[in-house]
Amino acid sequence: MQQIMEILNSNILYIVAGLALAIVIMFIMLITYMVKLKKIQHRYEKFMSKEEVDLEELLVQYTKKLNILLQNEKEMMDTIKKIEEDMKFCIKKVGVVRYNAIAHMGADLSFAIALLDSKNNGFVLNGIYSRDGSYTYAKPLQDGKSTYNLSDEEKEAINKALNQKSM
Repeated sequence: MQQIMEILNSNILYIVAGLALAIVIMFIMLITYMVKLKKIQHRYEKFMSKEEVDLEELLVQYTKKLNILLQNEKEMMDTIKKIEEDMKFCIKKVGVVRYNAIAHMGADLSFAIALLDSKNNGFVLNGIYSRDGSYTYAKPLQDGKSTYNLSDEEKEAINKALNQKSM
């Protein structure tokens, strides 16, 4: 015990200096935190003291705006669903074949066009060009097939349309 007291007595100056330094560092930290706290408190008071800003009214306004936005979103989703439903009956697949209906007539001025919806319903148009005139025929299609006789060009146009992926 005597030895411990002698060590403490000889190092007491260092211990006191270390404790004093720790107190000074803690005091500086205390002042720093007090300054930061004062700034935050000042900002809070400035924000809360604004007479023209009513937080409750702001929340009510934002809630009303949010409800309007949610209603608009619902209406838009309903419209999108209706458009998607209507799109099932739109022309989505097209097959075109140009050909020379009459030999020695020049360019491929005759054509066959198949126009189909997503369920492969639609029609095929066949335009035949000759020296005497131009003739156009339409034949209905149900599931990609027609009750009318089809030319090779019309069948080719239908196959081109059927091989397309619908959107």
